[in-house]
Amino acid sequence: MTAAKLPAACETKDDVRSEIDRIDQSLLTLLAERHRYVTRMAEIKTDPHEAFDPVRIEAIIGKVRSRSLDLELDEDQAELLWRTLIDWNINYEKGIIAARKRAR
Repeated sequence: MTAAKLPAACETKDDVRSEIDRIDQSLLTLLAERHRYVTRMAEIKTDPHEAFDPVRIEAIIGKVRSRSLDLELDEDQAELLWRTLIDWNINYEKGIIAARKRAR
């Protein structure tokens, strides 16, 4: 595997695309890891309503917005991405919990 190039070192569109592809692979790996924890959380929770925790959600969004600013990332875009991820996870957890309850 070749070393990562800094954005300023990318001289062509192919250079930039190659770096984006590298980052996308890392993001997918991290999302898969995160998903395993979401799955475990769904196994621990006992009621589908537990999947939606507005206090926890807003705490997460607050951290994401703050950390985004520290990383010079638009906090509105980061929030949108995280809210989408959280919504997917809530629906996924609800499905697992409900299916387990039906199987009893």
